[in-house]
Amino acid sequence: MIRIRPIQRQDFEQLTQIEFESFTDPYPKELFQFLAGTQPDQFLVAVDTKNETESILGYAVADIDRRKQSKVGHILSIAIGKKYQRRGFGSRLLSKLINVLKSKGCTGVVLEVRVSNNVAHSFYQKLGFREVKRSRRFYDDDEDALIMALNLEEEL
Repeated sequence: MIRIRPIQRQDFEQLTQIEFESFTDPYPKELFQFLAGTQPDQFLVAVDTKNETESILGYAVADIDRRKQSKVGHILSIAIGKKYQRRGFGSRLLSKLINVLKSKGCTGVVLEVRVSNNVAHSFYQKLGFREVKRSRRFYDDDEDALIMALNLEEEL
């Protein structure tokens, strides 16, 4: 059975493995630990609970920008382990995280994605995200990022 829950201390090793297999410039374990400490309810993991020990399938983490008049959620990262991809786990995980952000009063959600990552573009578009601009040389390797946004007020 698949369950989505907030991150726990014992998750960091499995999350780091997923991160390193998913990204060319992975986040370090220490960043995950910091994020888990500062926003634990916005750091979700999908777990397979059919065995005695839970297997982490993937994760999604966001923060909230409170600098403006309205709150905007910012998806910092989402990854699903390679052998679990294309089974709907990413959609379930991100939808749950969006609902958490909405419950905290966010009026929108933004994220960055590599211009070359067409699979991710399609994934985000299916969840209602739209491209709003392009950020030149956003990544360390100078690749551009697409900035995508989801308006949560339209859904009300």
